[in-house]
Amino acid sequence: MIFFFLNLSAYLRRKKANTLLIYIAFVPGVLSSLGTFFVGVFPYTVTQELHNFSASFFFMGGFAYCILYGISEWITQGISRLQASSGFIVAFFFLLFIIFTAINYFNPQLASEQSHLTEWMLISALMLWIIGHEATMTIDKKKNLKES
Repeated sequence: MIFFFLNLSAYLRRKKANTLLIYIAFVPGVLSSLGTFFVGVFPYTVTQELHNFSASFFFMGGFAYCILYGISEWITQGISRLQASSGFIVAFFFLLFIIFTAINYFNPQLASEQSHLTEWMLISALMLWIIGHEATMTIDKKKNLKES
């Protein structure tokens, strides 16, 4: 994931996006990536506390980087509004999952199924967001190679 954020940041820099906003968005991207790594290191079957702590970095960081990269893309000329909007859509799914997980923390019986469903919806939306951005960046790179 860190390589994806490096590639996305470089792409946005080439598009003349706001450099400070890109750097600010990169930080939660790295934190989220580290959270993802440690979720695997600490599976919930071994230690629920460390698993949840690591997962909180993934989910909170993910919400932040989707919003920040989305804003960066939205205000940059030459980037599709659809592409920029996709970050806000994924951020919405992050937020839904965070809300249902918080509800489950206080009352595990209240929204357990919704939490699991929104997690899968989030992962699907996030993968589509990443694939869409990778496709856009690859097409842009090929276009730039042909022009030079």
